[in-house]
Amino acid sequence: MYKKIIGAMFSFAISSTVFAYNPPAGGQNSLKITSPNLLTNANSSAGGAIFGATPASVVINPSLTAFNQRIAFDAAGTLLFDADDDKHPFGGAFETGLLIPSKWLVSTFLVQGIFAPMTDMQLGDSFNFTAGVSKDVTDTLSVGTSCNLGLFYGYGNDWMANFSLGAYYNFGNVGFLKDVRFGAVISNLGKMYSNTEVLGIKGSDADVWPALATFRTGTAAMLLATNSVKMGVSLDLAFPTFQNVVADAGFMFQVKDFLKVSTAWEFDYLEYKNDCKNILPSVGIGFKFLFHSNDNSYLTKKGWQQSEMTVSTAYRRMYENVNAYSAGVVLDLGLQDKDAPEVSLWGEK
Repeated sequence: MYKKIIGAMFSFAISSTVFAYNPPAGGQNSLKITSPNLLTNANSSAGGAIFGATPASVVINPSLTAFNQRIAFDAAGTLLFDADDDKHPFGGAFETGLLIPSKWLVSTFLVQGIFAPMTDMQLGDSFNFTAGVSKDVTDTLSVGTSCNLGLFYGYGNDWMANFSLGAYYNFGNVGFLKDVRFGAVISNLGKMYSNTEVLGIKGSDADVWPALATFRTGTAAMLLATNSVKMGVSLDLAFPTFQNVVADAGFMFQVKDFLKVSTAWEFDYLEYKNDCKNILPSVGIGFKFLFHSNDNSYLTKKGWQQSEMTVSTAYRRMYENVNAYSAGVVLDLGLQDKDAPEVSLWGEK
């Protein structure tokens, strides 16, 4: 059975190379402009330079959410602005997501909207719904899958329906590197947009996008990990339809689990070759707050009297003159249990 599944996936990946690769600028990663976390964690399949998983992580690697112990809510928005586009200077994107852990698996639901009519980054208008499930196989290994449904309009009308498969592994410490992690995912297995009128990177109407059967793999590790300061790096490589190479590198700096500064840099070979890509890095900053609810509140009745809220913002120069300004909030209900259970035998204390 497994051999048949692997063989079918391999055949699908090979057949996808017959399609011309001409997505719009930003079309390969259109779902990753909706929040500051996605703009600045380097599209890391290994969970980012310093590991973190939110509901939005499902669009990168559906296995990343498997170790989440708390219900999480995510809401964010992005403003797109092109001062040199007199006809369509403004665009935007938003997302809202929910992550629900259970005894058997972690479920994630994400709604995203993208509205980008700018000439330098013409993604049209779309609404997208992603649902994913993930499972921790061991303390260091997780797997996951997700399904995505998209409805496109504004520059023609189209729809897409596809799924992704992902895996994550925490190798541990290697020499001076701490928390060495690996991730791999194959995404866009299904129907993609193929009947749109947006402008592709080669100057003609875009073909099938995002690219079918995109394989991504990456690694991440911390260079420094103390009680006060953490620093980490990540590196990913993606191969859209095996006709292009995309590299994502990221760096994060964290102080006291309160302040996090991050930057990411992406190099898309064919976008750069066709003079569509701006390769300046993104930059983001986030603050984590612990808050308490009163004794009679709904949160207290649910056992969430102490919870965490992370507020973040990010900036990225996207394509030519397109600037992205993003802000968002992630709410983790309850406190994460970091202590191993104590076991008493025969009445010992």
